[in-house]
Amino acid sequence: MWTSTNFRTIKKQFDFTSSEQGRPEMTSLLVDGEDFINMVEVLNGEVQDDQIFQAIICEGCGIYRCESGNWIAIRQYDNFIFFIPAFEKLMEEQDKSEYAPPYSLRKKGAFWLSLNEFIKFKKLVPEFDRLETFKTLTKNELIALYKWDTPLKMFGDFPDFVPLKKNQILAVSEFDNTTVIDILNKKVEDLEAATEFAIGPIMDNNKIISIFLEDKSITEWKALYKENGHYSLLLGGTLSITPKEKGYT
Repeated sequence: MWTSTNFRTIKKQFDFTSSEQGRPEMTSLLVDGEDFINMVEVLNGEVQDDQIFQAIICEGCGIYRCESGNWIAIRQYDNFIFFIPAFEKLMEEQDKSEYAPPYSLRKKGAFWLSLNEFIKFKKLVPEFDRLETFKTLTKNELIALYKWDTPLKMFGDFPDFVPLKKNQILAVSEFDNTTVIDILNKKVEDLEAATEFAIGPIMDNNKIISIFLEDKSITEWKALYKENGHYSLLLGGTLSITPKEKGYT
């Protein structure tokens, strides 16, 4: 999972002569210098209902849905906005490539912004700016996002998740491998059984428990956060996830 305040729009010219549409100029939204939405104007009217949209449009014709893939869902939880894979659509379709996420999400994980930064972000995309409210991140989406966003796909890939891949764990920053695995599995079970949940920023990086994964190189997975003797899952190594019962205050 990743975030960035380095976003801007530029004008780009596209070649649609193969479909007899000439060479129109469109607005592209860049994040960290790469296309996040390549044709802002084409989104007009496409995000209103389920708030799932195709972020990268066919550059041969500029027609929405011409090519498969590159779909993103916008979801909100409290003061966070998440751009995540379209899990609902992916579950519905037999062909998982139809609603697959764009390269930016497959490469770096889900993109998120604080609500304050999103206010600036949405001003660059009129279709987003017209939305008065945003769909709330559901528990099922959160569970899917948590498992999908782990380094080296430690729970497999959506929707065919598997038990935690213990054999890829090389070492942990605290306790022993077995203890951390037990805590991690218990926290995932707690989230799956919870009626409600909370997502929040972590306050002290020194309280992160890292798991080091062995692949072609060693990868750090910031898996857990320790606070007052309690542990919480880390979403993208950045935000804590706390399961809670309905009515909890």
